[in-house]
Amino acid sequence: MRATPSQIEARSLSRAHREGAGSRVLQDLVSLLNIPNVTGSVADLRINAAELVRRFEARGAVMEVVEIEGASPVVIGEMRTPNPTATVGVYVHYDGQPVDPDNWTSPPFEATLATRPWHQGGVAMDIPADGQPIDPEWRIYARGASDDKTPLVALPSALDALGDMERTVDLVFLFEGEEESGSPNLGRYMAELEPRLVADAWLLCDGPVHQSRAPQVAFGCRGYSGFDLTFYGPERELHSGHYGNWVPNPAFEIASFLAGCKDSNGMVTIDGFYDDTWPITDDDRAAISALPDVEQRLQNELGFGGPEVDGSSYPERLMIPSFNVRGISAAATGGGARNVIPAEATASIDIRLAAGDDPDAMIDRVEARLRSLGYEVLYREPNSDERRSHRRLARITRNEGSYRAVRIPMHSALAKTLLSVCEVAAEEEAIALPTFGGSIPLYLFEDILGAPVAVLPIANPDNNQHAPDENLRVGNLWYGIDLWSTLLTTDFSGIRVDSDL
Repeated sequence: MRATPSQIEARSLSRAHREGAGSRVLQDLVSLLNIPNVTGSVADLRINAAELVRRFEARGAVMEVVEIEGASPVVIGEMRTPNPTATVGVYVHYDGQPVDPDNWTSPPFEATLATRPWHQGGVAMDIPADGQPIDPEWRIYARGASDDKTPLVALPSALDALGDMERTVDLVFLFEGEEESGSPNLGRYMAELEPRLVADAWLLCDGPVHQSRAPQVAFGCRGYSGFDLTFYGPERELHSGHYGNWVPNPAFEIASFLAGCKDSNGMVTIDGFYDDTWPITDDDRAAISALPDVEQRLQNELGFGGPEVDGSSYPERLMIPSFNVRGISAAATGGGARNVIPAEATASIDIRLAAGDDPDAMIDRVEARLRSLGYEVLYREPNSDERRSHRRLARITRNEGSYRAVRIPMHSALAKTLLSVCEVAAEEEAIALPTFGGSIPLYLFEDILGAPVAVLPIANPDNNQHAPDENLRVGNLWYGIDLWSTLLTTDFSGIRVDSDL
């Protein structure tokens, strides 16, 4: 889509700003990253929240920290403009994953600028003075650098760049401090603050751009449902020589059950597993076919010999629900192994949901499969009488925090507008991703706030998200500033009348 004069002006202002004030932008990010933000550390998260209020109020926003009992605080706010074409909600989380400093090359809460990635021989360096050249390939290492403090610097920097230029959208802010804990209180906050969170659409900047480094927009994400499954054998571990081949081994039986849950084509065999999944549309297929081919590159980078299904398309496999074994335990292995028949075996399962799937119904179907095979299914630890009364005995423990997937139509006005914003900001074709592989509780924005939601990633794909040496490529920060500068001067009026949303 062709850029408008306002978008071109905004992009020029953004680039002039980061060329002249790039060192200050980097310092702003470093100082925010230096505030510890481990999820659940409420005292530290309060410091983060107060700093966000200060930064956004300095740009003219009206901000407030809100805290309900038993939860980390959220920051809400708004920033109005005289002639808005729409109201855009901006969600960012400011908490981060726990850290093990011993596994980091540099301290996780002492943000470090490096000449290139550490594993490519990067060397720590000082932030250059104002006006000095800044290499977009430099990296900033710190917890939260890519997940997810960068938007909290990119957006204020875009506001600085635009100065007195008239914006085209009103902004509503919701900054959360519990996303890395599964957002257990986000729904409570939304319900309480709903009148102050009214927007025509919500945008998230979590996650990375495409593996090819091209800008992308994700129009959905997978949902999540999970459970632990335990099979029971004898009441205590038994000598495998005396009792092997006669006493049932729960480790063998759970392995056999799990193996039977998928066929040779990688499809789940549980009855009804795909019944509610939205079909892949022509628009979806067109978007997938236009994606750069990254399968071989990912295979090499991730170090495995081939996909689960030969010749399968990575993005198309994200459009259907998955059945994943997170781990299996029974007795002991290695040096601690004993010659025993285990008393029980447990597998931890996650089901990544596609649009249309119901979290509880998916586990109900697993339970139905177990019963059809003759298992007595419990929701608690069995007693001695139950262990003696049932040849096949299983327990299901459902995980808390399940939620459905979300997708918005690829042909919607919101989708088209966001793609054009990315293309103008980056001056290259943007990638339309029907759904992210990861799970985010986007459904809350639809169910509670009544608005569509899309994901506008900023971070580099090799960012070590959640892991030691999490990092941000400086060029991706520059893209984030250009992205927000362009978005704030884009006509979003079409999304208000889009009947598909």
